[in-house]
Amino acid sequence: MSETKTPGVPVDCEAVVRSLWDFLDAELDDEALASIRGHLEACAPCCGHVDFEKRLLEELATMRRQNSDPEALRARIELAISNAKAEG
Repeated sequence: MSETKTPGVPVDCEAVVRSLWDFLDAELDDEALASIRGHLEACAPCCGHVDFEKRLLEELATMRRQNSDPEALRARIELAISNAKAEG
């Protein structure tokens, strides 16, 4: 497990993973953001986690835009439930 010390707070891989969503949403204070950024500069595995989560968020945003009709979504869900009941 890699630990990076930046001014203020030492950050290890576990801390980065625990704080990942808050980091991506920029909901951390400036010191924590800087510490995590410093860790990411030196830690390829954590960068991989961040890249994966960023892509996931982008895909979810795209899907949300493509499926923004709540009535159509409701109809698809009801159909899926109905089909599952018929099969089971």
